[in-house]
This record gives sequence, C-alpha cells and structure tokens, in this order.
Amino acid sequence: MNKKITAGLLALILCFSGMTGCAGSDSSSEKDTSSSKAESAAESTAESTPESTPESTADSETASQPETPSQRPTNIIDGVDYLVLASYGNKLPDDWADKITIESFTNSQKYDVFVEKRAMAAYKELKAALEKEDVHIDIDTGYRSVAEQEEIMQRYRDRYGLEYVKQYVAVPGYSEHQSALAIDLYLTVDGKDIIYNEDLVQYPELWEKIHAKLADYGFILRYTKEKEDVTKFSYEPWHIRYVGSPEIAHEITDKGLALEEYLGVTIEKKPDAVDEKLVPVNTETIYQVALLQSLVQGYYNGIISVAALKERGDTGIGTFDGVNGELIMLDGVVYRAAADGTVEVVPDDEMIPFSNVTFFDVDGEFDVKDVKDFEAMKTELDKIVKENGKNLFYMVRVDGTFKSLKVRSEPKQEEPYKPLDEVLAAEQAEFDLENVEGTVVALYCPDYMNGLNTPGWHLHFISTDKTKGGHVLGINVDEAKVKYDATPGFKMYLSGTDEFQSMDLAKNVDQAIHDAETKTND
Repeated sequence: MNKKITAGLLALILCFSGMTGCAGSDSSSEKDTSSSKAESAAESTAESTPESTPESTADSETASQPETPSQRPTNIIDGVDYLVLASYGNKLPDDWADKITIESFTNSQKYDVFVEKRAMAAYKELKAALEKEDVHIDIDTGYRSVAEQEEIMQRYRDRYGLEYVKQYVAVPGYSEHQSALAIDLYLTVDGKDIIYNEDLVQYPELWEKIHAKLADYGFILRYTKEKEDVTKFSYEPWHIRYVGSPEIAHEITDKGLALEEYLGVTIEKKPDAVDEKLVPVNTETIYQVALLQSLVQGYYNGIISVAALKERGDTGIGTFDGVNGELIMLDGVVYRAAADGTVEVVPDDEMIPFSNVTFFDVDGEFDVKDVKDFEAMKTELDKIVKENGKNLFYMVRVDGTFKSLKVRSEPKQEEPYKPLDEVLAAEQAEFDLENVEGTVVALYCPDYMNGLNTPGWHLHFISTDKTKGGHVLGINVDEAKVKYDATPGFKMYLSGTDEFQSMDLAKNVDQAIHDAETKTND
C-alpha cells in the first residue's frame, strides 16, 4: 500500500457506549485529501491475452491485427502483453503479477508510487519533455493491489457516493491500475500540487499540451470524452495508459480509437459489485461531517459530496464549500439558502465541509401555537429532551405557519479563509420573513459535544415554496406540528489533509461558536 493511501485512513468513528448506531452503520473509514483525486478513480481492469499469439523477443514490439474477431492484437515483450485489456468483464490473468516487473518512484508528495518498468521509463521521458514546455506532472497513482482497490472503492463511496463509484471506480480484480500500466497524473501549477479531480479539471489547456505528447512516449489517453459509450467510463484527463510503443500509441490516438476499438472488443457494462443497492446507515445515527470547531476556525474546504451525504441521511443541516450559504436537507433533497436570499437545489457533486444528517424516523410529535420568540421555541423543544433524556441526539422538524422569522446566510469565501465569526460579522446577510409557511429543521446535541458541535439547539428554515430560508436567528410561531427523531448513535467523518491535521482543535472557541450561532446585525 502506498504512503498516500495509508495516510488517508483518517476517519473518526465515535460510537458512545449504549448507542446502537455503531452496529450496522456504514464504514466511516476514508481519507480526505491526501488521497488521490477522486482518485484516479477510473479503473477498469484487465484480461488475459490470446493464447494463439506467439511471444516476441525482448527487443521486438508487435501489434498483429487479428484475422478473426476472436483474436486480439497483442504487443508482447518479455512475456508481458502491453495491450492487455482492463475493463468490465475483463479480468487480469491470475499470473499477471508474476509476469511484470514493478519499479517504485517517490513523487513530490513524498510517497511512493509503483509502475511497470517499461511504463516507468517512458513516463520519465514524457515528464522531462513536458518540463521543457513548463508543464509539470507527477504520478498520483500507478499500480494498485486488489486490497488497495477495495479500500479505494469504499473511500470514494464514503466521500463521493455510490453513483460516483459506479461511474469511476472498477471492481477489485478488474482495475486497469492492477496491470501497473496505468498512471494517474496530477499537476504542479505555480509551485502548488493540484491533486483532486474537481481541481484538475480546471486546467484544460495544460491537459491539452500533455495529451498531445502522450503517443510519442507510448501512452494513450485511456478515457476520452468522445468514447465514454465505448469504454463505459467518464472522461478522465489524468488517466493515461502505456501500450508498449509509440507506433501503437499513435495508431490508436491518430485514428481516434478507444483501446477497446483497437482490440476489436465490445464492452457490455453489466451489474457488478458496486451496483448493489446501498444499505442505509443505521437510521438511529447522526452522521456528522467534520467539527463545528474546525469550521469556526476557518476550515471551509468541502470533504464530502452532496451525493455521499444523501447516503447518510434524508434530513439535516450544514453548509457548503467555502461556507457558501446554509444547507437544509429535507425529505432527501439538499437545498442552499444563499446570501442573496434565494434558495436552490444543490447538485450532487458540490462539496460539504460541515453537516449533520440522519434518516428521519418519527419517535414522537406534538403541536405548538403562539410561540413568541427564540427562547420560547427552545423551551418547547426542550420538552423533548426532558421526556426522552439529555444525552441523546435529536433531529426535529417543525412544520407550520410562522408569524415571523429572522434568518441569515453568508456568501462563498475565498482562500485564505478568515475565521467564521469574522466572516459573519462583516458579510452576514439577514432576512426578515413575515407570515410564511415552511419547515424548521433543528438539531439537538448533548452537552458533552461541546467543541465538536453546538450543545443544545441549532435551527435552519426553508419555506414550503422553497424560495426562502437560512440559519434561524429569531422565530415567532403561529401554529405548527413538531416531529422529533430521538437518535442514540453518532458518527463523525474527518478530513485527512495536512492543514486539517495541523489545526489546534482543542483550542477554546466557545465565544466564536456562540457568536456564529446567535449574533445578528441589529
């Protein structure tokens, strides 16, 4: 296992004694950043070569065209077929690892990656040629074992969700990375390493320069935009594949072929190990992304996608990458109440730095009427705690008519980030709502959560017509139905970045948290 993957297993699972949320809930093991981009996640896998094709000598490179559809082109050198196919339904030969020689390489992130020896030599030549044009690449991922592939599948399921995994990550045993002929690249731009997929795609001009040189060194761009229907994988500008010679690479590239087409193979995408129906998180679990303390100190980088969050719950609150507005999840839909006063449904690929969600089960309900202010509302909600116990978590929805609400949101921040209380003091947008129907989603955290979250109640609102919403600062209820879910389980997902790991999360920021939760511009 490479150092990067090892460093990535930094999730925290907090299962308090007596809480049923530990048993049967999903794995929170994962790595946040130091892990490769969403991560070289493309990976199909490979398959055996035709027995009828003789091996060449050590120095020869052949690419014989098949005489019949059952015969595939090969490029066998020293017993290694550099045209071995890695994809759906094409499994690497059982003795593949015995045929190849793997070399190690320490990248700029200071962890070791592994690539087949000829592919490694070709990569070094490619890298040197690009550096002459001031384009800087490095290897994020090369060879992966079956165990590493299984780990990556789970990690990316945790971070990006099941549908992302089905689109980008191959089933263990069917990954092109297990051939050691595939390389996932990352970029270094202005001295900064660009690792994640969502960041890498922001440099199309650099990728164009890189792709233009691949064939000269025996590489092809494995998953192109034009051939997604052929490869069954989405476009990945970072994923390159060594095919053994520049001649073959140019033939494939210049003709605009996918490797499957060159080999005369049709891929049928069939259900596989990740197509199973997701087993939901234990419904008696509050799933928390990061710490409120890290958010208050200015860690605003998203660490889990909206899609992945929706696999952990259908009701909750939070915020978005760069604290770009207030998050309200209701009935499985994630909404953003933005700083300009609008509300929108948020796409699945947006990232989240802090949130709390659960699968909402109604454990009890009651009616409220003429609740005059925030303190009176908390008094009503505290009845739930008194009746059921102060050391549980509670997710609550209050559906009804509100005489008035004061809600707030905040605009997206840019790095370097300021602490949250400073952002809110300078840029918080407040809105006074009158006679509005809608839903308050409220979270209660026990006192022992101090530092990890806000002890007591935290309220977000969204109107019935989904046009207004935000973090609740003031409230006056006409009449409403209160439904609550008493939840004994708790799980937390943390970032694995160096920045996060260097934060002083024991620092007392109680006042900053209080200000972030309650302070208004009045």
